[in-house]
Amino acid sequence: MIDRKAIRRQARSHVRRHYILLALLCAVSVFLGAEFNSVPSNAQTLYDLFSGQAVKLDVEGMSGREAFAKVVNDLINDNLEAGYAESAARMRALRDDTDPGSVLGRQRGVLAAVMNSINTGHLFATMALALHNLVHSRRVATVLMILVSALVYAAVWVFFKNVFGVIMRRAFLETRVYRALPLSHLFHLKVSRRCVRASLTMLWATVWETLWDLTVVGGFIKHYSYLMVPFIAAENPDIRPRQALLLSRRMMDGHKWECFLLDLSLMPWRALGFLTFGAADILWALPYQIAAHAEYYAAVRREAIGRGVPGAEWLNDRWLYEKADPRTLRDGYADIVRHADIIDEDIVLLSPARRFFAQTFGLWTGSLAEKAVYSRQQGLRQRTRIARMECEGEAYPERLNPLWNHAHADLTRKVSYLAPCTVWSLIVVFFVFCFIGWIWEVSLHMMTEGGFVNRGALHGPWLPIYGSGVAMIAVLLYRLRPRPALEALAVVLLCGTVEYLTSYFMELSRGMRWWDYTGYFLNLNGRICGEGLAVFAVGGMAAVYLLVPLIDAMVTRLKPRILIPACIALMVLFTGDVVYSHFVPNAGTGITDIGGPSVYRQP
Repeated sequence: MIDRKAIRRQARSHVRRHYILLALLCAVSVFLGAEFNSVPSNAQTLYDLFSGQAVKLDVEGMSGREAFAKVVNDLINDNLEAGYAESAARMRALRDDTDPGSVLGRQRGVLAAVMNSINTGHLFATMALALHNLVHSRRVATVLMILVSALVYAAVWVFFKNVFGVIMRRAFLETRVYRALPLSHLFHLKVSRRCVRASLTMLWATVWETLWDLTVVGGFIKHYSYLMVPFIAAENPDIRPRQALLLSRRMMDGHKWECFLLDLSLMPWRALGFLTFGAADILWALPYQIAAHAEYYAAVRREAIGRGVPGAEWLNDRWLYEKADPRTLRDGYADIVRHADIIDEDIVLLSPARRFFAQTFGLWTGSLAEKAVYSRQQGLRQRTRIARMECEGEAYPERLNPLWNHAHADLTRKVSYLAPCTVWSLIVVFFVFCFIGWIWEVSLHMMTEGGFVNRGALHGPWLPIYGSGVAMIAVLLYRLRPRPALEALAVVLLCGTVEYLTSYFMELSRGMRWWDYTGYFLNLNGRICGEGLAVFAVGGMAAVYLLVPLIDAMVTRLKPRILIPACIALMVLFTGDVVYSHFVPNAGTGITDIGGPSVYRQP
């Protein structure tokens, strides 16, 4: 018999040690619908708040499933046009009902528009109307709509929800034993090339649980029979789906009632979650429950191996449950130990000024040949830092994993996100993201309002706030790049400050606004909002870790006689547009009145 009190005590200690990470993983799982389907219903208020969904008692609302069913019914009964008009009216009511003084506005914004379009049925009605006009048949349009929706849901379920459940269990298992969890370890399934196998394992378990749910008590029993499947897949994603289910059943033989009592002892926390509209679930109950299941899995795994349960040979990732001895780690990380001093030495000797700009701002002022060598060593140092954590027993030793891909042992391969940029590369980055920002804003306006509008204060196809934002992130936050969590936080603070001040001084000097977030969730004086900052965080991280290094690598391959004149020409055109727009600003419908009549303000 397994000591349930010890399980709960170990689980509490586990969650306290890694609280932020584990709570964040559970929150992502809840809000993206990957797991814990009962939580959104208990936490609907919080879900509405953070997703940006508008909640109004005087406007008819539906769940996404109800809205879809209503549209299908309208399509079958040849009432689609009336249903479309009705859903459009609900959308307009939600969008127009905006309180200018509300910091917690939830009527406007991309997320609010998406959630409102689903829950009013407008999105489904638009899809159905387009299909009906395309095929000119109610029956064919109905079948196509149901099939497309089913395929999309199945793809999301199989390739996202199932995989995330395994990833989360893997993170819980690693943090049971180790102090640190490098972000790269969250991609264990990708590194081991077993994403599809793990997803099919979870799919097979879901299918069998669903079939057993059709019986009187079979669903309850089989829930505990298959409870260990995601942990088995997390430990060894190479196992076949049928073998994983059989192994879970054998491991839980004689333990199902015991595990039920463990879950029963956790029910007060779930009850508290219900009373707090799901807040306690996300903040404590769910991390605590998964941690308890991880401890229980470790216990039944140890027992299964000791009893020689058939299939227990698949449970072969020993170092998930105990730390390797120093000698084993030294053997597995021999190259790190052997070349530790060499890696720390500078291959490229820089003057104090060049070193300051390269290490502080990520700006390169030397030759391109030296830059290639320097960038290679910076990437080597970053990978070595993670490998040293593993070698010293602070993080799970990936090299000792049975499925570890030995191609990842090449420490000399290039990691580009630490490569410094040349001045010319930074100029190209600025203009590329100015154009990307312009495309983004124009596209959003076309989708929400219809029609083309040249967004921005300038007349050319560029929005300087996007280009300058990415350039500042790349330069001012370069030293934080080896630490993604700090980088993301700094991106939010920097971009929020820049956007707020830009809005303030543009309104002060021009007497009008070019954007207004009144009605958006967590907006501050309509100048910045939570949704915008989240977009900046995601976009900024994608830029500095992927796009900026890619642009820099492409630019450095260009010949200077082509690159330099092109950059100068772009700067001349941009400067001319800035001067012209100072006297003739780009203003008008959809540009300076985007938030409604209250946005256009004269001093």
